Amino acid sequence: MDLLQKTTESNMKSQLLVFLSLFCFWTVISEQMPKSMNLEEGLPEDVLRMIAQADIRSIDDLEDLLGVEAKDSPVFRSTYKIGNSKAAGCKTRIVSVEVPRYKVDPTSVGFFLWPSCVEIKRCSGCCNTKTYKCIPSVANYRPFQIAKLTYRYGRKELTIHTVSIREHLSCNCTELARHHPRFPPKYYRQSTDN
Repeated sequence: MDLLQKTTESNMKSQLLVFLSLFCFWTVISEQMPKSMNLEEGLPEDVLRMIAQADIRSIDDLEDLLGVEAKDSPVFRSTYKIGNSKAAGCKTRIVSVEVPRYKVDPTSVGFFLWPSCVEIKRCSGCCNTKTYKCIPSVANYRPFQIAKLTYRYGRKELTIHTVSIREHLSCNCTELARHHPRFPPKYYRQSTDN
């Protein structure tokens, strides 16, 4: 019995050492990697903010905003008109949203809803940089009449319910919260004074 117990303890210690080695390896490698794999990180914050909040509808608009001319191949400029690329800007768009069944009846699953989807305005689009996100600035709940069909004791039963679904009225590009590590960087560094 002692031999089996010693073998099990030895295996557990080996597994723990492998785990700790992998953890140390990952922390050393992650320290050497750039803090963020974001390709936009080399740009100054004020430039990113200016680009994110601007209404850029074409490459020409971007050139005007930055005060620079885009470098491209001469063949491209002569063949294609620069500035005809359109961005899907941050705004409300009509989308199809599934009616949440729990809002009609949270206690049952055996029923049919009509309509099962409704059209409603939701924020979508891009904000020119990855540090900003298109989110609703004003929203309210819009009521919809939904028919619920159930079949009980051999009888069909049709009831009408009012369901409120959140609708976005206007949108803004808003800066995302920055990710902060759980532990300070000094926690991961090993002392060189050994």
